[in-house]
Amino acid sequence: MLLSLAAAVFAFALTWLIVVVRPFAANEAAQAQQSQSPVLATTGSQQGDGSSNQATDETPPDADSDSAVSDPSADEASPAPGDDSGSAAAQQARNLNDLLSSSSSARSSLSLAIARTSRCEPDGVDAIQDITASRRDQLAAAKELPVTALTAGAELKDALVDALSASYDADAAFLTWARNHVAEKCTGEITEDRDYRRGLGRSETAQVAKRRFAEAWRPIAETYDLPAWKPSQI
Repeated sequence: MLLSLAAAVFAFALTWLIVVVRPFAANEAAQAQQSQSPVLATTGSQQGDGSSNQATDETPPDADSDSAVSDPSADEASPAPGDDSGSAAAQQARNLNDLLSSSSSARSSLSLAIARTSRCEPDGVDAIQDITASRRDQLAAAKELPVTALTAGAELKDALVDALSASYDADAAFLTWARNHVAEKCTGEITEDRDYRRGLGRSETAQVAKRRFAEAWRPIAETYDLPAWKPSQI
C-alpha cells in the first residue's frame, strides 16, 4: 500500500513538472531569440549597405555625360572617295603643265625677237638671249620633274626633254646668228647663214618630239582637267 501511495505521489510530481517547467523553458528560449534578432538585423543591414555602396562605386560613368572625352579625329572631314585632286599623280601633272606654260611663252616670243633682229634692231638680240636662258632653265627643270605616278610618265618625260633640248639648241643657234648679224651691220642673206639654218633644223627636230609629247599628254590632260597642249604651243 505504501508503494502504491509513493508511485502515485511520483506520478503527480512528474506531471506537475511537465506542465509548469516546460512552458517556462519555452518562454525563456523565445526571449533569448528576440534579444539576438537586433544584432542579426543590424548585421544584415550593414551587409546590405556594403553591397549597395559597392554597386554604386562600380557603376560605369554615363557614356553621354560631359566627362566623356571626345575623339577629335571624328570631327575631321575625311576625303571624298575618288577625289584625286591632292594625289601625287595630279600634282605631277600640274607641275608639268606649269612648265609647258613657260615653254609656250618662250616660243611665242622667239618669232618676234627674230623678226626684230632681221630688221637690225639690237633689242631683238637681247630678247633672243633671254629666251635662250629661259629655255635652258626649262630643260633643267624638265629633267628633274618627278613623273613616277603618271601613266607612261617615263615616255612622257623623255619626249618633253627631247623637245626642250632641241629647242634650246635652236635658240642658241639663233642667238649666235643674231649677234653676228647685228655686228656685221645686218648684211648678207639671213636664210644662207649657217647658224640660222642650224636653228631651223633643230626647231624641226624639236617639233617631232613635241608631237610625240602632245600625244602622250592628251589623256593626262583630260584626266586632270588641264590644257591639251598642241605641238605648236610648246
